[in-house]
Amino acid sequence: MALGACGFEAPPPDRTPPPPLPPIPLSTVSATLTVPAAELLALINEKTKSQLARADDIEVNCLIMKCRLDLVARRTGEITGRAIDSGMELNLPFDVRAELDINSKHGKTGEARALGEAHTITRLSLKPDWHLASQTQGEMHLSDAKIEIGPLRMSIAKLFNQNEEHLSQPIFRAVDKRIASAFRIRNSAERLWLKVHQPIKVGKDPQSWLLLSPERLRITPLMTRNNALIISLAADVRAKVVVGDKPATPDKPPKLPLPLLLENESNAFSVTVPATLSYANAARIAMGHLQKHPLRAGLTNVKLDKLHILPSGKDVVVAGHFCIAQKWDFTGLFDSCGDGYLRGTPKFDGPTSTLRITNLHYDTATQNLMLRIVRSIAGDELGKALEKDLVFDESRELAKLKASLRDALAKPQGRGVELTGKITGFGNPTLTWTKDGFLALFNATGTLSANLSRK
Repeated sequence: MALGACGFEAPPPDRTPPPPLPPIPLSTVSATLTVPAAELLALINEKTKSQLARADDIEVNCLIMKCRLDLVARRTGEITGRAIDSGMELNLPFDVRAELDINSKHGKTGEARALGEAHTITRLSLKPDWHLASQTQGEMHLSDAKIEIGPLRMSIAKLFNQNEEHLSQPIFRAVDKRIASAFRIRNSAERLWLKVHQPIKVGKDPQSWLLLSPERLRITPLMTRNNALIISLAADVRAKVVVGDKPATPDKPPKLPLPLLLENESNAFSVTVPATLSYANAARIAMGHLQKHPLRAGLTNVKLDKLHILPSGKDVVVAGHFCIAQKWDFTGLFDSCGDGYLRGTPKFDGPTSTLRITNLHYDTATQNLMLRIVRSIAGDELGKALEKDLVFDESRELAKLKASLRDALAKPQGRGVELTGKITGFGNPTLTWTKDGFLALFNATGTLSANLSRK
């Protein structure tokens, strides 16, 4: 009778900040730039239709005197070759038209033509500023045509051999220019770097987005495979899925970082996917359970008309407005009502995808109050009874997220730089909680690659 119609209110519990989020693993988005040798040869032939190389007004040795030389080299057939090591081996058939001017008061000039062939090897290397350096070396062979200038009669081949550094370099520079122009490595790297900064939509209901959060770019040395030149790029990212509106994108393309060495090609990928349950929704679900199955603590009926879940560092607080009925009162007029707080530990069961709040017990201040006032009525049974209603099935949301992510990555994403992935497995979720709600994080593993066009 003394407890009938009395009220109680425990002071707010002590709370600490929610636990920090676990680190996101580092993944790789790989892209391979492949240029077949046949494509390179077609480009070089196209760009050298009218002229292979030329040199104007070069000072050369003409036997015992100095001459001024103008030289034009043109192809006489298709350039052929193959990819080797980190470059190309080429055979260039050409003819040369040479004009010589003797440095004398008589102003004598002479002209001659000769057939030739160049056998060259071009080495390519990437500089720290993403510039592709090309270095061509080789041998030149000319027919033994003659050129006459006044009293002088010289062999074109001999003239060429005596001045090789002046005459071969224009042809070698032309080869360097054409081969290097086929590899737009910096352009490809910039497009990949921009792409991995853009959110990728992976779900509609609710909207969800894949954020790659790139940290660096790496690149392999140039190599040859199947008669093609190949270079692989990789963006190291920390990938996660976020639920909600589309995240903001940078106003300007991010600055391209300096390339780091990529020793081995890889497209192994891992993305952290969240399944969220806000505290408000969790409380709503729990209240729905309580309406269907009223709370009983031992032989005592306990009414709970308000429920809130509050985060703390190592647990969560369940705050409620409780009314404890008196056994002898059939009217409810003498219920003992008030606010109280219980603490519990969230747990996630992987096989069933179920979230629970376990080990529910009175907060210290609430426990003292209940001991003084109503422990004889409800005692420690209240927490045990309430645990049955703090159970949340997340299996549907997890299955939906997994299917959305798998389907979205299976389709090429984007233009110019297409991202395509394959999810091969899902890890067991790790549970944490934030200021807003519960967060079950699981890793999806597989591969993610970028298809780079050179246009």
